[in-house]
Amino acid sequence: MEELQYFMSNISLSSTPVSLEWRPEGKPSTKFVSSMIYELIRQHQPLVDWHRIIWIKRGIPKHNYLAYLINLNRCPTKDRLIAWHLEVDPMCPLCNREPESRNHLFFECQFSTQIWSQLATKLRLPQTLPTWDRVLQSLLALSGDKHLKYLTLLAWQSTLYEIWSERNTRLHRNSYRSADNLLKRIDSTIRDRISAFRYQNNLTASSCLQLWFSLDPN
Repeated sequence: MEELQYFMSNISLSSTPVSLEWRPEGKPSTKFVSSMIYELIRQHQPLVDWHRIIWIKRGIPKHNYLAYLINLNRCPTKDRLIAWHLEVDPMCPLCNREPESRNHLFFECQFSTQIWSQLATKLRLPQTLPTWDRVLQSLLALSGDKHLKYLTLLAWQSTLYEIWSERNTRLHRNSYRSADNLLKRIDSTIRDRISAFRYQNNLTASSCLQLWFSLDPN
């Protein structure tokens, strides 16, 4: 502190007029663009392969963000709460059979498996044991029809959102919904999302909606 005070007291002020110049990229600029400033100050990391199934075009923002948190295992599941030395019942509120964790909720839990298995069949995904890693790999390997790929990712993120919401509702409100009820909510969410961008791109919206109706879960 004394060194700083000494330095400040010995600064010589110039009589030359001072002018300020905006040089965000090392060269003068007359524009302030917030997106450019963000790119300059943020910490850059290598692009991860799963970004394309999280930040999907025409996705639902709150679903995108929750999928991001779940993928990084940042949601306050009971195994994490216990690791933080909180006294909680470790059992999953959806099945009451196994301790709750990210991997258990998505999709080793009997309740969540019932939901995702029906959607996976409808969306023509490989019929494998629905663990988190296997589902993620199957989504990363999606190819072919772009509309089917979009619907698959939209359904996956909607499933994550509904399962996490149901988990919280049971814990904090002591209210229970069936797997069939959640499937209906997921179906409604997907229809509403497609309808929402009909005015921006009617052709894509119509194609997605027709495809969704045509997919037979049986």
